[in-house]
This record gives sequence, structure tokens and C-alpha cells, in this order.
Amino acid sequence: MQELLFLGLFMAALAIGWLLGRREAIKVGFMLKPHGSAIDKQYFIGLNYLLNEQPDEAIETFIRALEVNPETVETHIAIGKLFCQRGDVERAIKVHQNLLARPNLTREQADRVQLELARDYLAVGMLNRAERLLDELINSNSQLKAEALVDLIMVHERERDWEHAIEAGRKLVRERADFKVVLAHYHCELAQKPQSLGEWPQVRRLMRAALEVDPGCVRAMLMLAELEQAQGQVREAAKWLQRLAEQDADFVPQALPLVRRCADNGGLDMQAYLDRVLAADGLPMMATVLAKADELYQQQGLSAASLFVLAHIQQRPSLRGLLYLIDLHKDQVGQKGRDNLMILRGIVEALLIDKHQYRCEACGFSARQLHWQCPTCHGWSTLRPLKGREAA
Repeated sequence: MQELLFLGLFMAALAIGWLLGRREAIKVGFMLKPHGSAIDKQYFIGLNYLLNEQPDEAIETFIRALEVNPETVETHIAIGKLFCQRGDVERAIKVHQNLLARPNLTREQADRVQLELARDYLAVGMLNRAERLLDELINSNSQLKAEALVDLIMVHERERDWEHAIEAGRKLVRERADFKVVLAHYHCELAQKPQSLGEWPQVRRLMRAALEVDPGCVRAMLMLAELEQAQGQVREAAKWLQRLAEQDADFVPQALPLVRRCADNGGLDMQAYLDRVLAADGLPMMATVLAKADELYQQQGLSAASLFVLAHIQQRPSLRGLLYLIDLHKDQVGQKGRDNLMILRGIVEALLIDKHQYRCEACGFSARQLHWQCPTCHGWSTLRPLKGREAA
């Protein structure tokens, strides 16, 4: 089916290119004979291959029939892109290299061909060649500079060369303001090594740079809170945790262990922090609800914690909330009742094993743990915690 679709698109491109080529020939005072010409012969030979289910031979014949001139360059570019999308990257490279060698291309056409050739190299992992072609486009101030920057950043990302990715990303942000989200993550990635080595000043500098680029970078806030906590600066850590809650309360569960440590060290009031999060979020994460229930259990006892959780799961059913209630009450009943609750607990746990907690808003990928970059579509900050009925 894909082969037929490809050939259909190819035939349409060929027909357009052939008509444009004939029109160009008329302009310069030269016209092939309408019947019996070389192009007609090649065209019918190609059709014969196609009818005999020899698509590769048909495509080669059609390419030979399609004369390269300024009017048909776009058709040849489209043919190369179709080859690349089909997975035949070697043939796409040949088409684009042949075009790039033509001396009669305009500057815009040459730049477009060069960009497509760089993408061919990128598709087969020839990153050095792709990088060289993209650098040339960027340094020549081509009209395709923004597109070339996007592809060059992709090269650096694959190589995990975060310094050069940041350098190129700063240029791209001037063209595309929404790229700031990705650029902030590059600073966070660059901070991973100094963080593992305990080089805290370097980590702090990079995290602040990330927040200068994207003030809403949740990842940078979490890393700064962890850094300040590790350095014994619990009040500074608490400030970043407060900012995290104000920025995006859905990610508070990621910080709950850190929140508890800050509370134990006198950096913040755990109950007041959770109350602010719950009051500000109309649909709070169940992990935040259960953290609040733990506080109620310690201060007011089992009944207060149980009623609090029950009120939430009656409005928004949750397996985790049900599991919490079972654990609260399993020791408050007789042996037979406890045995029944443990059976129910096993069933709920079995249901939770296959539950995903995060989903990519771009491609729908689901995961049990948080990824700052989606493993499927490679988008940054696209995975979000599931909540409400989706998480139930």
C-alpha cells in the first residue's frame, strides 16, 4: 500500500515537472517533438516497468526522463524527500547531491537542496557531514537559517553535546521564542556531570541560567531545591519548593520527599505547604492528597485522615486512595475482616502494577516514571502526570 502511495505521488510530481520542463523549453526556443522523443520513450519504458511490478526500475527511468532545469528543481527535491521518507536514504542522497552539483541553481534553490541533503545525512547517522552543511547555511545567513538551526541542534542533541546545543539554541530563541523551554532543559542536562561531581557552584550557575531562559522551568526549580537542601540551606530550598507549587502543582509529588526533609529541618511548615497546594489546585494530585492525609493522621488520628481521603475519592475515584484506606483500616477490624481487606488489597495492587502515571501530550506515550524528554517523540517537557479519571 505504501509502495503504491509513493509511486502515485511520484507520478504526480513527474507529470508536473515534465510539463514545467516543456514550458521552459518553449521559452528558450527549443521544443522536443511531441511524439517519438527521448523523454516520451523513457516515460513509456517507465510505465512498462510499473505495470510489470518493477517499481525500482520504473523510478530510475522516470528520474532519467525528468530533465533538471530551474523549473523542475522543486520536483527533484520532492522526489528526494519521498525517497528519504520511504527509507531509501541512499537514493535520496544521490538525487540531492546531483542537484547540488548543478551550476544553474538560484541561491534559494541551492540552500534548499543543501538543507535536504543535510537531513538525508542526519537520517542515516552521518552527523559530521550533516553538521558541516548546516553550519554553512547558518553562517551564510540563509533564509533557511531557522530550519538549519533546528536540525543542527538535533545533531548536537544526538551527540549529547550540550554546550554546542545551548550555543545554537540561543540563536534559535531569537527566531522562535517557544524554543526557550527546550533551551532550559539543555542547561539542566549540562548540569548533570558537575552535579555528580559535587561541583555545586557550577550547578547553581547553570540552573539560574535555565530559569533566566525559561522562568517556568520546573526541572530547574527541583534541582535548585535539591542543591540547597544538600548544602544545608533549607530555607532557600523551601523558597524553590514554594515557587514550584505556584508554577505547576502537578509536579509537587516529585518533590514530596524533599518537602518532608525541609519540614523535618525546620525549613517549612509541611501542613501549611500542602494546604496551599490543595487550595490552589482544583484537581489535586492524589499523592498530594495522601501526603495531607498522613499529616492529619499524625495530628488528629485515623478518623480525620480516613474521612479526608474518602471525601476525595468519592468525587474522583482513585486506586491509590482506595489502597491507602485499606492500609488505614486493616488493623482496626477482626481477623476475618482483615483477611478480606488483604485480599482486596492484593487485587488493587495488581491493578496498579499496569497503571501508567505519565503521558506525553504530543504523541500519547505513557510511562510509569517521569521523563523530561519523551522517549518516543523526543519532545521536552511534554510528559505530564495523569490526574483525575485518567489516573483512576
